[in-house]
Amino acid sequence: MSHHSVVFAGKLVGTMIFEPIAERLGYKKTMCLTAVLQCIALIVELTAKDWIVFTVGRIIAYLAVGVVENCVPSYISEISPAGVRGFMSGSMTVLVTLGNLWGAGMSRIYATETRKIGWIIPVAIQFVPALGILALVPFTPESPRWLVSKGRTDAALHSLNRVRPKYDVDQGLTAVEIEAFEQAIEDAKHLKEGSWLDLFRGTFLRRSWVIALLFWFYQSTGLQFVNLYGPTFYKQIGAGANAFTYNVIAQACGVLATIVGILATDHYGRRPPLIIGAAVCVVFNFMIAGIGSAKNRTDAGNKTVIGSTVFILVGSKMFQCISFLMASEIGGRTMRKKFMGFGTSIDVLSAFIFSFCMPYLLKTPGANLGPKVGYLIGGNSFFALIFSLFYVPELAGRSLEEMDELFESRLWAWQFKGAVTKGVGARITQLEARHHGAAEGNDKEEKLNMDDEKQVDIQREHA
Repeated sequence: MSHHSVVFAGKLVGTMIFEPIAERLGYKKTMCLTAVLQCIALIVELTAKDWIVFTVGRIIAYLAVGVVENCVPSYISEISPAGVRGFMSGSMTVLVTLGNLWGAGMSRIYATETRKIGWIIPVAIQFVPALGILALVPFTPESPRWLVSKGRTDAALHSLNRVRPKYDVDQGLTAVEIEAFEQAIEDAKHLKEGSWLDLFRGTFLRRSWVIALLFWFYQSTGLQFVNLYGPTFYKQIGAGANAFTYNVIAQACGVLATIVGILATDHYGRRPPLIIGAAVCVVFNFMIAGIGSAKNRTDAGNKTVIGSTVFILVGSKMFQCISFLMASEIGGRTMRKKFMGFGTSIDVLSAFIFSFCMPYLLKTPGANLGPKVGYLIGGNSFFALIFSLFYVPELAGRSLEEMDELFESRLWAWQFKGAVTKGVGARITQLEARHHGAAEGNDKEEKLNMDDEKQVDIQREHA
């Protein structure tokens, strides 16, 4: 088992313990706890005398990462209005990709360093984000939805007032929104759902398939190939002199791709970035396989292959943006944290499978496919394209509380966009649209032409 893959055991544990910890402690305390774990992990790594102890430190660090990758998108989804949830939740993806760029840059800088500082500095610098979390998270508001679920209505209103425009606070719209959250939670108490087994029952089963496949395709359309084995692959095709430089370029392009992706998710929806990303992965994986496996490959051919790895990283980043976003929103009133944990568990297992198998596919001992591995990844990307076209529902602009009603309607994937909902979920969407001005142009929401006082009265009556 490779060192790359064994550390995923820690991350898998992190994804599994997130839901009970966050449900009990809330998001802020959970984040602080993971920062402490990260600091412990780094101390273990820096004081390690052999690779076994160092690997133990990495496993602890990955445990913290497993919790964080659940906590951050879940928290952002709960505090963001529906119309900007894609951008806000997707911002985590940008920071993760910046982290990859940071790591690639550190590898490039210390690639030829033989002294101890060659590994101590790249490890020690990871204290920066952990200490930043400990310093800044205490000043952030707790999730109003979590506070309402714990009966702390006054604290929930205070938190919501901090993340909504002052005008809406003065008009009493945040108080109405809190009342709607209370009603949604009260309605959910009568539902016989909420266990892990419910992920595989009723309308939740369809959602589980969507999330599981999103995370599988995120890992398997090229991202793990470039992130973990990019430099190895560049050396294999004869471009080893600049392998780490090419990896830095690929990661920089990945950052730009994630920025474009999160900007598109609210304006164009969840489906278009996925469809385009999958199509890009299909084309450029097959280009890698076709051009890279040519017997008399030219320097221009090598450059084309290297450029293609950049494009498949860009394409797979669309799946990264949407996977974490949809996992945090698709669970409805009672299952959001469980869907997040389930999705990231599939993410870890997919990354483990891919990172474990890839060395044996790329070189000897093994299949020694080299560039021909593009045929496998390209074929998988084709299935990702079919999945994106016909199976992924459009959830842009919907409140978290609308999800159950949408899936209970048993719509085709392309019918979600124009579906009309009723009840508390629709009212929360309407209120959240007011907060950021997204009501204009949204064909599933009614135009609000009343003055503010009448609007508040009407919302209170329905709540």
